[in-house]
Amino acid sequence: MGNMQIYDEILHSYKRCVEAGLTSSIAHPAIISRGNDLQIRLKKNMTLIETFKNVVGNILRSLKDKYIFLLTDDEGYLLDTMCHEKILCHINFDCSIGISFKEEAIGTNAISMAMKLKRLVYLEPQYHYCDILKKWHCIAAPIIVDEKIIGYLDVSTIEKDMTEEMNVVVELLSDKIANEYKNCLKNSELVNKNIDFTDKQIKILIMLAKGYKELTISRELGIKPVTVKYHKKKIIEKLCVKSIQEAIVEATKLNLIDIE
Repeated sequence: MGNMQIYDEILHSYKRCVEAGLTSSIAHPAIISRGNDLQIRLKKNMTLIETFKNVVGNILRSLKDKYIFLLTDDEGYLLDTMCHEKILCHINFDCSIGISFKEEAIGTNAISMAMKLKRLVYLEPQYHYCDILKKWHCIAAPIIVDEKIIGYLDVSTIEKDMTEEMNVVVELLSDKIANEYKNCLKNSELVNKNIDFTDKQIKILIMLAKGYKELTISRELGIKPVTVKYHKKKIIEKLCVKSIQEAIVEATKLNLIDIE
């Protein structure tokens, strides 16, 4: 395992599973979210699911057809799965949306370990508690936004070794999902705020996007340079960004300006 903290947690996890009376030979996860509870989870995590689909979808076609990508919410319930169709026949249990990867549902596994340790965990087949996962190589990592865990990403293979480099890949993917999720929320908030630029601010923003300097803008619009600075400051504030360059990018994304 290469990590004493993980090994110790595996032993503690096994003990908890035995004490809870969880049978290692179970055919399916013992806990599944269904009906209204599942719909609430899916609706709550709609943006996270869409972000996961976009990020993983962009790389799935370029990967060998051996990886299974799982997304769970912050409580370990499966929200989505992405993989090549030919892999599905190798999954020997009901891996449908809503199953729980919590320890008490499916024994010691990478997601439950990542939930416990709040860090990336690689779990080889022999370290899983339940037989249905004994052929799975799994790497799970928390998806963290503003120091809060919003879900977990798991990348797994069945009966195929996982290279050490995949630890880095999973870490990078979880970070990318977190960053894109944050951007989606930010854009949604900006749209909901119904940003109201004045005509002058739109003109200034377009001219800045085209590379005009403050002095040139002041001459073209017949206003003082200090007024241009004032409007730049207001534009940055309204878009909740840190620089005019970021403001141009955000305004373009939101179709607030057209620089063509």
